[in-house]
Amino acid sequence: MGTLPNQAPVTELTDERTDRPYLLYVPSTYSDAVSWPLVVACHGTWPWDTPAPQMREWARFAEAHGIIIITPCLRGVRGDFPPPPQKQIALQQQDEQAILAIVSATKRKYNIAEEQVFMTGWSAGAYAILHTGLRHPDIFRALAIRQGTFDEQFMDIPAGRRDPWQRMLVIYGMADFLRSQSKDMMKWLRDGGYTVDEREIAGSHRRIDPELPWRYFQKIAKTMPWLRIRAAAADSDEPRNVRFHLDAVPRVARQKWFFGDGTESYEASPEHTFDKPGTYEVTVNIAFDNGKKYARKRTIKVGWK
Repeated sequence: MGTLPNQAPVTELTDERTDRPYLLYVPSTYSDAVSWPLVVACHGTWPWDTPAPQMREWARFAEAHGIIIITPCLRGVRGDFPPPPQKQIALQQQDEQAILAIVSATKRKYNIAEEQVFMTGWSAGAYAILHTGLRHPDIFRALAIRQGTFDEQFMDIPAGRRDPWQRMLVIYGMADFLRSQSKDMMKWLRDGGYTVDEREIAGSHRRIDPELPWRYFQKIAKTMPWLRIRAAAADSDEPRNVRFHLDAVPRVARQKWFFGDGTESYEASPEHTFDKPGTYEVTVNIAFDNGKKYARKRTIKVGWK
């Protein structure tokens, strides 16, 4: 794709784990001294959209606003003649593996702000955003779909993976031939307990300025806390022993954990041993310095070795 005027080069890469090509843009001002936001931009149906047009939309904007951009090559984004549901979901799963691998590789190489990783895209790119973004709210803080394609048959998000605190913006045109699909998408999301914001714009099915989703992402980042519960085995010989950690922006003043088995802890990163294997809903109540309080939940499975 080459170099855009007065900007750093767009790099063409292939993920080693999934053999999936993608484009990467890192602003010329990049420095490891600070953390950078990351946007994954998902293209729509070939030949009307590919990773290159997505990157052309985003690169100049990313240079001006200090954003790292990834545009992966996707397989499950046919909006004109999509395959049967089983095949489409399989393609979405392949895209999911590729996107997660590419994001992980980018985080290993660059200083990415964990609380500012977002997904957006146009048209049939909605399939990748919904499947991957909604299944991984711990990675993608907010999502934005621009005039997206939607079919409920392709949605296989387990109830346990749904996060009502993950925010999504759906943008659609007044005369867009996909307007009804955007409406169906929002209904499906809201019926599933998701928080959805919408914006209707003038015109039909067309490409949309990156500033619209970016302003939304920054509003979420500035006005809403980011909270993520992490759980990992604390002892390889005792799988019922779990270490919990809370990632938060802004910093938490105090917290209280409820492990779902009748026990509690006020520690910041508690270690807890469950009496028996099973599925537990872990809750943490949080208070910030400004007095605002929140609660977050995560369901974990604890098993025998």
